[in-house]
Amino acid sequence: MFLPTSIAEMKKRGWDECDIIIVTPDAYVDHPSFAMAILGRFLEKHGYRVGILSQPRWKEPESFLKLGIPRLAFAVSGGQMDSMVLNYTATKIPRKEDLFCEDKNPFFSSIGEKKYRIRPDRCVNVYCSQIKAVCKDKPIVIGGIEASLRRIAHYDYWTDKVRKSVLVDSKAQILIYGMGEFPLLRVVQALEKGIAPEDMRIENTVVLRKEADIKELTDSEETVILPSFEEVSSDKKAFAKAQVLFEENDERQIVLQKQDTRYIVQYPRMQITGEQLDEIYDMDFERRIHPSFKNVPAFEMIKTSVTSHRGCLGDCSFCAIARHQGKRVVSRSRESVLREVEKIAATKGFGGTITDIGGPSANMYGVSCRTANGCLKMDCLKDGRGCRNLVSGTGEYLKLLDKASRIAGVKRIQINSGIRFDPCIMDDRFLHAVVSRYISGQMKIAPESGSDFVLRCMNKPNSAVFEDFVGRFEAAKKEENKRIYLIPYIIAGHPGEGKKEAKETERLLARHRLTGKQFQIFTPTPMTRSAAMYYLGFDPYTGKRLEVEKDVKALMKRKESMAY
Repeated sequence: MFLPTSIAEMKKRGWDECDIIIVTPDAYVDHPSFAMAILGRFLEKHGYRVGILSQPRWKEPESFLKLGIPRLAFAVSGGQMDSMVLNYTATKIPRKEDLFCEDKNPFFSSIGEKKYRIRPDRCVNVYCSQIKAVCKDKPIVIGGIEASLRRIAHYDYWTDKVRKSVLVDSKAQILIYGMGEFPLLRVVQALEKGIAPEDMRIENTVVLRKEADIKELTDSEETVILPSFEEVSSDKKAFAKAQVLFEENDERQIVLQKQDTRYIVQYPRMQITGEQLDEIYDMDFERRIHPSFKNVPAFEMIKTSVTSHRGCLGDCSFCAIARHQGKRVVSRSRESVLREVEKIAATKGFGGTITDIGGPSANMYGVSCRTANGCLKMDCLKDGRGCRNLVSGTGEYLKLLDKASRIAGVKRIQINSGIRFDPCIMDDRFLHAVVSRYISGQMKIAPESGSDFVLRCMNKPNSAVFEDFVGRFEAAKKEENKRIYLIPYIIAGHPGEGKKEAKETERLLARHRLTGKQFQIFTPTPMTRSAAMYYLGFDPYTGKRLEVEKDVKALMKRKESMAY
């Protein structure tokens, strides 16, 4: 049974109200790859009545009361993707499709009125404002990637200015960053006990507190104090300092930043365990689209895929994964993953192909560290060679894939998650297995650039590591007698890339006869190091000036030159 999306569905369960209403701009899909489903099911498992308010007509405030008023709180998300990234191209042109909407149509269909987007720009802010207009008495919890990437003062590419924390702008009561199952449960439990959001001290949360209430925090050596919003919005050196302090803290200590007359207080990240991850993914899901929707393309892409782990060791400067999921990889047990594959294989109409078993980078499944608590400065991949304390999980990953392949009804396992080519987690045994059994036709890989200087700015391994991989790939392909092609993923216009560096990328691709259309103009994603470089015009760590191309026509020309 789906979580209720209407009063009628609530009545079928005998409910007169929901405890929590999750508000999302995405079509409701009850699948463990969709946040509204996994959060809703997790709260349900712990005894709470959860409703899903999917795609409210946000220009009509009353639409946010479709499920009535929740007993405890509204939980607002901007959706599976950041609304600004999803609504606009890197050159700020409005997109005409949204894969998380029915038939990719991003607009409400209305008769006699001007059509408007299902997913509003700055979705979290808009939803919170409209909820406040019709229900002032209930707290609002915000979360998801849109909130994660805006929890402190940050550079906003679309307005070209520094903005306050989304917690301040949205006027919500509490923000949950990262993957939010356990933090959301704890927030809900605290609300039930009558604890005010500003008084909560829960991992993975950000709250607003008055200056008079934080003296104990400002006096503590365990607290990191960032330059204030006033400072970072008027002084680029202060912005750079805040960026470095925030990154180096890596969510280990409490972070404070003054915004107007109050402080945002960010509590450290919860380190989830493999057992807890199993608990989450072992829950029962319909694994279907809610009947109020028909074709949702994003679901069709992942309906027979399985998440094996969370987090990414790569810490690429431009990537939001480290800011959202964190840099520490946590893997599900082999048994938990196989149970999910068995459920999929037993589903009516299953065609025999598991389209993916992976995570942010598929071959990070099972990685671990020889030290008890890991390093303070996580640089696990170290230019492809790997930290001496890094334990590769490729052996465990291959065992998982092989066992999944032998489950009744499964004809084929594919890897469609990203794959890192760093030798420390892409040994020849694993590479041969991937080439021979787990990909077909094309292998997508992400060198990102052919310039070593740009790669350093990206915190990616140098071009020699990629060229070594290409040689090993060609040898494996020949030995396995497979016709497979490498499709390179390239970012054009990353800070540090000028004409010289762009030509180096062109030469790298030409040298190895690599062609394809996986080329993207750099988008400065909030709170990433690359976005800071783009805004500052220099590296926040070294202060070294960087070339930053902002002319759209020049970037389009550069992209086309690389692609062809």
